[in-house]
Amino acid sequence: RQVRARAKEVFPGGIMRLGVVVEGLEIKGGVKDMEDLFYSEYDNAPPRGKGEIFELPKWLQEAGYKATGNLAITGNSGTGKSSLNNAIRRLKPRDPGAAAVGVKETTLFPTGYSFPADRLKASHHSKDTPTGAELKLWDLPGAGTPRFPLKGYIRDMGIRFFDLVVVVASQRYTETDLKLMEELAEHGVPYFAVRSKIDVEIRNGQSDNGATPAQTLELIRNDIQRNSGLPYDRVFLLSSRYQDEYDFPAFVEAVQTQLQRALDVKLAKAMTRKIDLRVLYRSV
Repeated sequence: RQVRARAKEVFPGGIMRLGVVVEGLEIKGGVKDMEDLFYSEYDNAPPRGKGEIFELPKWLQEAGYKATGNLAITGNSGTGKSSLNNAIRRLKPRDPGAAAVGVKETTLFPTGYSFPADRLKASHHSKDTPTGAELKLWDLPGAGTPRFPLKGYIRDMGIRFFDLVVVVASQRYTETDLKLMEELAEHGVPYFAVRSKIDVEIRNGQSDNGATPAQTLELIRNDIQRNSGLPYDRVFLLSSRYQDEYDFPAFVEAVQTQLQRALDVKLAKAMTRKIDLRVLYRSV
């Protein structure tokens, strides 16, 4: 209407038809209009004016980011990330749909594994996760490797958009792990610290120092809590081989609770979000 009104002023003789040719305009981060769209669209956006604006990765968008609970598993190569992925879904390495495991760097790009929440409920005896809810576990390449340096990892892996990130270590957490946790905390991304292969640590403690399993667990838990700053209820010591022992049952329950909370928030936002379709054009 504004264009037509202005055109009538320029062309007093009147207008029979007004045609507009438009071309879609792709806008990158940093443009004010894109910033407005970003903050209105994505749940895990950082506070305005703090941090770089990251776009939702295409592979995560195409995977149905908004309709699923998204759990990312990351850590250094060889820490048992893929084994944990399979254990959560109660799969063995040779089962169909299982993540590849090995001592080498087997995860070279983000890989998603979908499964219904009721399978998790049935497998791990939980009562909280609703039947039919969709979950997605993402096996991410480890941060701090030559292929995936820590700088840019948060952006390239779309870390800010996950509902929960699990940082896995099989020995003491490295400086890279701790820096990644700092990044997650800074951007408000929920995360857990998982010490995998805890059965091996217990055997080593018994053999080397005569320590009881309880003593070894307490020593490791205190060390992780002291270095990561996480409360005890977000630190889990487990073994993917023993899914009913150590902290594995508590870990699965905590994952379910966090993902359910994220799904509830997404549903509430979807039900209350105003319909606001905005497309920016370069017009001729």
